[in-house]
Amino acid sequence: MHGVPKIFTRPGMRTAAVLPTAVALAGAFALAGPIGAASAATAAVPGTAPAWAVASADRGAVAAGTSISTTVYLASQNQAAMVAYAQAVASPTSSLYHHYLTPSAFQAEFGATTAQVASVETWLKSAGLTITSANNQEIVVSGNAAQTEQAYDVKLNDYSVKGQTYRAPAANAQVPASVSGDVLAITNLDNAPTAMQTSSLVGQEQTPAVPSAVSSTKAQQSTGSDGATFLGPTPCSTYYGQARDKVDPPINGSADNPYAVCGYVPSQLRGAYGVTATGLTGKGVTVAIVDAYGSPTIAADANQYAVNHGDKPFAKGQFTQSVTPNQWIDESECQEPSGWAPEETLDVEAVHAMAPSADIHYYGANSCNDPQWLSVFSTIVNTHSADLVSDSWGGVIYSTTGDEDASVIAEYNQVFIQGAIEGIGFNFSAGDCGAEDPATACGADDTSTTPQADFPTSDPYVTSVGGTSVAITKDNQVEWTTDWGTDVWLLDGTSYEALGFNYGGGGGTSGTFSQPWYQAGVVPTKLAETLPDGTKTASKMRVAPDVSMDADPTTGFLIGMTQELPDGSTGYAESAIGGTSLACPLWVGLQADAMQGQNGTPIGFANPAIYAAAGSAAFTDVNGKGGGVKAYNMLPAFEGFPPAVFNFGADGLLTATKGYDDATGVGTPNTSYLWLHSEW
Repeated sequence: MHGVPKIFTRPGMRTAAVLPTAVALAGAFALAGPIGAASAATAAVPGTAPAWAVASADRGAVAAGTSISTTVYLASQNQAAMVAYAQAVASPTSSLYHHYLTPSAFQAEFGATTAQVASVETWLKSAGLTITSANNQEIVVSGNAAQTEQAYDVKLNDYSVKGQTYRAPAANAQVPASVSGDVLAITNLDNAPTAMQTSSLVGQEQTPAVPSAVSSTKAQQSTGSDGATFLGPTPCSTYYGQARDKVDPPINGSADNPYAVCGYVPSQLRGAYGVTATGLTGKGVTVAIVDAYGSPTIAADANQYAVNHGDKPFAKGQFTQSVTPNQWIDESECQEPSGWAPEETLDVEAVHAMAPSADIHYYGANSCNDPQWLSVFSTIVNTHSADLVSDSWGGVIYSTTGDEDASVIAEYNQVFIQGAIEGIGFNFSAGDCGAEDPATACGADDTSTTPQADFPTSDPYVTSVGGTSVAITKDNQVEWTTDWGTDVWLLDGTSYEALGFNYGGGGGTSGTFSQPWYQAGVVPTKLAETLPDGTKTASKMRVAPDVSMDADPTTGFLIGMTQELPDGSTGYAESAIGGTSLACPLWVGLQADAMQGQNGTPIGFANPAIYAAAGSAAFTDVNGKGGGVKAYNMLPAFEGFPPAVFNFGADGLLTATKGYDDATGVGTPNTSYLWLHSEW
């Protein structure tokens, strides 16, 4: 069978794949220091001219009267000192470890000064631009194209890219040398979309395995073990290995294979990761969850789900949702607010499952584009409204729709550094397409132009959470764990037809970020110097992920949300979901428990401590061996779809090995993690 357009998917089982589009940068990324002067008079701003703005694509000058709004992001008053402090405050061996600063103390010590802001404002005004907003992080200005060109000493042209026309500067912007040390980045000189897209939902995808007439069939409705409406294929297992396929022929000599789980419930995951034994609940910790838009039924859904599975609903004030529907934009481009509702539901219910007493503050960005994400992150760090941040989205840096601008990457990096200094830990899903190989269906669907690690998960100042497949027994114990990577076979009569790589946990060596200090001595040199496509790098680079947790949809999580039911009515129903969109909130919930266990001391940016504990009893090394490596999971025939078989531990270009690897990082936290964490 050929020509599968996306990943193979089945109704009723979802994978929150968080694999956005658009991102960019060639070469290593400079993490510290303001712009360097290109000459005595001006300084170039790296990354402001996109790679696709080439002469062959030039379609002429932008009309002089075109209105343009750009943002000048300000550098720290001492960029090098800020980076040094961020590293020290997060490193267990430093005398400054956990000596976090308040937002006001951060601004006084490292934020742009009043003089810096005034200096940049003076330049922008003298160049003919109008200040529309300003603070000590960014200055937003407006003007027409002619004024913008004069201000930044660039020529703005229209370029043809993949059948679309976008504006961009023909060369990098220039700023006066007198303010070059005050300018970190400039954005919006080009107007190519950089949307971060939500997950690919199994059940909403199509596959050529069946006629189109049945590929859009609505999910089958049944009743789950808790009495709630269940949408998905049955039979399914309530724990790994419970229900077995005794009907279909063996595959590769393996028969009597277990059916995929119906979706693990909170008590199973708390038992498997050692939460139950500690009695920790995340009390006193605030978790921020950041997605786009917002579900109007999330509070009611999460409460019903908790009660259905023996947990307490949110107490008064425990759950907060910050959304502004009247300001939502780019809804069609961003897959509509309804497309993000399952992601929010998964994130909220997974964090609440692992840390039932933690406060959760959901932030719904007003679109899936970079400015709206950065606005939310700035709010979090400037108000210190959370201890931990869970982000189940991301995307490729090198994209067929346009690479992520270096200036935008610099803005994200600056916010994450501020979070580290304030003791706020940012966590991101590693992605659901292995190394984003464009030769695979999912890599091509994710617009990847080369095998790569996703962003922002590969930023050195966030924790990248990869994926595993986990067999949880009827006693809520882990039977085995493999890296999450799946090939799929479809039963065609009496034989199986291989479709190849389907999906898997993200990771890989970054072509953008140099190796951070905490990975030295833990990440193998060969891995740090080899990109996923085999290209050798001139120096060691950042490798993702850092840690991993359950992500495989066939060993996934049961969620409950209000949605359209098969009969056309609207109601609450439950279904299985997976992806590193699951792994990330599971990890953040576990971190909330760990923070409670150390008497509320913020964990902050966790990577230095994680790598210091690499190889310890706190983590299980996922090494490509064990019971799951030769196992298979079955999905029964379902609404016209033939039976399907999924394997484990086949993550494309990423490989689980002994010690650190690019499929699972340092490994996965086990039942000892919370007991040992307080000693870090």
